[in-house]
Amino acid sequence: MSLVNLTVMYGHLEGAGRGFARDPTGYLSVEAGIFLKHGLDVSWQHVQGTEERYRRLENGSAQISLLVGRASLQHFLTSKSTRILGAAMNSCPYYLIVSPSVNSLKDLRGKVVACREGPSRNTPIADTFYERERLRVGKDLTLQLPNGDQDAFNLLLGGEAQAALLPRPFGFIAEEKGFKRLNEWPEVVDDPLPITIETTVKLFNEREKDLTAFLAAHSEGIGYFKSHRADAMRILTKQFGHSQTLAQKTLDDYITCMDEELKVDFNRFEKLLSQVAPESSVNARQVASEWIAPGATKH
Repeated sequence: MSLVNLTVMYGHLEGAGRGFARDPTGYLSVEAGIFLKHGLDVSWQHVQGTEERYRRLENGSAQISLLVGRASLQHFLTSKSTRILGAAMNSCPYYLIVSPSVNSLKDLRGKVVACREGPSRNTPIADTFYERERLRVGKDLTLQLPNGDQDAFNLLLGGEAQAALLPRPFGFIAEEKGFKRLNEWPEVVDDPLPITIETTVKLFNEREKDLTAFLAAHSEGIGYFKSHRADAMRILTKQFGHSQTLAQKTLDDYITCMDEELKVDFNRFEKLLSQVAPESSVNARQVASEWIAPGATKH
């Protein structure tokens, strides 16, 4: 049987100080022969930089990009040239990470909390602080809204903020540096669709059968990664240089957010659209029909 060649690109979370891959599962799928079983010869490649990944999709040297939803959606709204095949992760709520001297929410009185501006929109951060500890944002504590998750992470590490709402990978790394998670914080802040599976309209039209085979294989591969802990730990420590502790947290609190169904949750898409392009929210179903491949949405 002749195999179909596919190149799949993934990125690392930039600036966190180590190689944390948004989707590390493909290496184990290659090793375990899962792609081969589906008739695919897959090259799983780290390509850093959104624009470089789009360049490769457009020139055909790669066929799939695993990309955070906000970047993927923004590019689509600008270019109308891309399509997502599904989502490997619909939601992975942020953690509240605090300085070592902070032991509970009430200790944040008079302190600074950082959160990227995007996910703070239409999110009950202020209500949560008030309901939990009668802390009023703007009076009892300061909520600082930088442009990026990296900026919030840096404010925490630099001591300019005593707490930060962070994507879990940033939280894991901050914990390794002596910061800690406040478990009493509920799951109210999120970056919807953290992993989209993206291609171009042209590639989708030309290679839909091959891309569909990839989805079946990747679904199986995610399940395999979750169920073969020793092998997954080896990939995370050897391929990405994670410590044992970081690898364990990645498996227990990040990989568990991955969804083998690979469908886009429409509610999460709507939330993402309200963050990225609020003016387009009234046309959410139209945007979804143009951006998301037929049959790849769940309600």
